[in-house]
Amino acid sequence: METKYLSLRNPVELGSRFDDWQVCWLGGWNKHRHFYLVMLVKVAFKKPFTNRPVPNQGTAEKRHKQETPPGKYRRR
Repeated sequence: METKYLSLRNPVELGSRFDDWQVCWLGGWNKHRHFYLVMLVKVAFKKPFTNRPVPNQGTAEKRHKQETPPGKYRRR
């Protein structure tokens, strides 16, 4: 199991994710509240990102190009 510590400017919740790292321990603020200490554990994804479906892709209708009415914006 790969772990690391991270010092953050803002507090986070247990289970928050940073790329392929997940917060597993909250250390809290340091003495002068300069940073919030957390411990992260590296988690493996079940599916690689390339094989995951992209939300809202292909559901929207394609927009047709609006035709310019004849005589409008005529070249001179």
